[in-house]
Amino acid sequence: MCMNAFCEEELFENPIEFNKKVNNQAPKFTCSLNEFCEKFIENIDVEKFIKQEIENDYVVVSLDECIRIAMLNNFDIAIKDKEFLSSKYEYQNALSKFLPILNTTSYIADYSGQILVGGVLRDTFHETAISVNITAEHELTKGGQQIFEAKAKKYFQRAQKHNLNFTKAETVYLTCKYYYEMLLAKINIEIYLRNLIERNAQLTYAINLEKSGFGTKFDVIRSENEVAQAKVNLLTALNEFRLSQTRVANLIGIDVETALMPFEDEINVLKLVDENVELVELFKSAKNFRQDLKAYEDIIAMEKQIKYSYVTEFVPRPMINYQEQFQGTLNHSVRPNYILAAYLSWQPGENLGVGTITKIKAQKEKINAKRLEYENAFRDIKEKIVASLSTTNFNKKQIDVTKDRLDYSKESINLAVMRFNNGKGILLDVIEAQGQMTEARVEYVRAIIKYNISQTELLFNSGIIDEETIIKNYHP
Repeated sequence: MCMNAFCEEELFENPIEFNKKVNNQAPKFTCSLNEFCEKFIENIDVEKFIKQEIENDYVVVSLDECIRIAMLNNFDIAIKDKEFLSSKYEYQNALSKFLPILNTTSYIADYSGQILVGGVLRDTFHETAISVNITAEHELTKGGQQIFEAKAKKYFQRAQKHNLNFTKAETVYLTCKYYYEMLLAKINIEIYLRNLIERNAQLTYAINLEKSGFGTKFDVIRSENEVAQAKVNLLTALNEFRLSQTRVANLIGIDVETALMPFEDEINVLKLVDENVELVELFKSAKNFRQDLKAYEDIIAMEKQIKYSYVTEFVPRPMINYQEQFQGTLNHSVRPNYILAAYLSWQPGENLGVGTITKIKAQKEKINAKRLEYENAFRDIKEKIVASLSTTNFNKKQIDVTKDRLDYSKESINLAVMRFNNGKGILLDVIEAQGQMTEARVEYVRAIIKYNISQTELLFNSGIIDEETIIKNYHP
């Protein structure tokens, strides 16, 4: 059946008239049931049907294209990149504090008037004074405080870099997840569209049987109920497809109104992680490669450097000051003089040392809290690894089971149609077998999709997911 030849309203609202239009005549009881149904199934074009439903042109994309676009346009990546650049400049600012402070002041003053000494006017004068003062000052790391503050900024910069890399890895995983969910919805549309057309054909066949005296009103009512349920399933699949389009578009950073269409018409198994891999290896991989854990490690190191900077409040603080002055008048020469001074200041910490000690203790507890956060995050990751590995193995077995069910359902419907055509069965058996066939197809496709998603999730939880790995193993 050519999808350009039907009107969507007829398919949903008036299946009998729809069937008449397709065949250009009222269906007659002149062939077997399976031949009759096949007349309605030929040349199903799912993409044209979806385009008609969403009333918009679509853009065909593949998984590797979505990942590449996401790496360029994803907003979370862009935000983390700006945060990393900000931390980079903060570190450079901390390094700049090792440079001396340079200050220059100058003035020109015009003096004029009379000098009165002991009530006697001695002289009148007019003079222009000139002064230039250049000061260079170096705090000599403030007793080491600047060193630890700079190291703290360095570790913070590294943590932000790890956060950026983690966001990229997470984006790759979510792109895979949302893309496969969109593909699942597309395939479900094809399955449920085929199911609706078959149900319409069965309804027409049931009506013809009743008119000819070979069928019952119950068969007609049951077929009408199956048509209604087929409409619900198809509408649900259409809605899920549109929602999945929006999720993918938003994630990869393009206009959310863009109608995306997965490149594939079928789903293939995505093999990323060996199902026989040991948990201990995955735990080790996560600890070595998970970027969020690396970020925690650098944050802990940063907090330690902050604690050390507090300790320097007990250390004497030397400072060197150099001044070069040029003073004189406009009428006379301007002459230089030089000052080189060394200063040493010391106070026993903040607020007689009590303030500094309490800050150090508070910082120690903050470091302990960060360590607990790290351990808790690692425990959560290990839990997710166990769950994703178990899910992967379960989904692998589920693929085999649902494939067997699909084969059995095909055989079942063939036998039901054969029995019906030979007068050994009833139409209800065919209707139930067809329903089981639709369910088996949906479950089989869903099992493959769930397996692919669990594989990418396991790769992500282990800290070894990246764009290259996915693309290398992606074979549409």
